[in-house]
Amino acid sequence: MTGSWRSLILWSAGALVVVLVGVSFVLWGLNGPAYLVDLVATYCL
Repeated sequence: MTGSWRSLILWSAGALVVVLVGVSFVLWGLNGPAYLVDLVATYCL
């Protein structure tokens, strides 16, 4: 039972990473790299 939960969590994390990378590429294509740099600076500072 424990193995199935670990597998589910691993797949969920992997899917989340893929979605975030896809969103990053869409934002990069629409607004250029400056948008992503500004976004990271806003959330990190």
